[in-house]
Amino acid sequence: FGGDLNNDGGTANDLIFIPRDINDMNFQTYTVDSQGRPVTTPGAGTRTFTAQEQAAAWEAYIQQDAYLSANRGKYAERGAVIMPMVYRADFSFAQQLFTNIRGKKNALEFRVDILNLGNLLNQDWGIGQTFNSTQLLVVPSAAQGGPVNASGRPQYRLRNFGTELITETFRPTAGVADVWRMQFGLRYIFN
Repeated sequence: FGGDLNNDGGTANDLIFIPRDINDMNFQTYTVDSQGRPVTTPGAGTRTFTAQEQAAAWEAYIQQDAYLSANRGKYAERGAVIMPMVYRADFSFAQQLFTNIRGKKNALEFRVDILNLGNLLNQDWGIGQTFNSTQLLVVPSAAQGGPVNASGRPQYRLRNFGTELITETFRPTAGVADVWRMQFGLRYIFN
């Protein structure tokens, strides 16, 4: 959860309950501006997420996530979900040209290194993934209606990015290690 659902003072350590079905869900309708920030009143450029819309999106999210869909009706375990393995291979080629100068061996070495060779062969290979969010459900503050409704049942909001609700667990990373690179080297070796 993003927020302090259990009132222990920690706002990023509450583990979520993975609902058995849609009846276990208790979403609060909320409105965001065009940048995804909660607002109190709808207006031009705002988007309102209904409780039913969030429940349907949360159900779809659970179905696409291997851990959540396998653990319905339980609390999520701390550290139970890890990012997918990334498979990368590098290639290196070196060639030395030898000669003797005054009876001593000297060499000129040419080298080519291709880092993340798989990505050179296929643009979808060798790319890492990271979490879209580690706080999928947001607990509303007291000013936003509070963490519990009138009947004392916890309520929450599904994480949004701008004017869209979260839909997938992972997204591709976009770092220099995710693309192939080539480097050339030249080295003179003498004794």
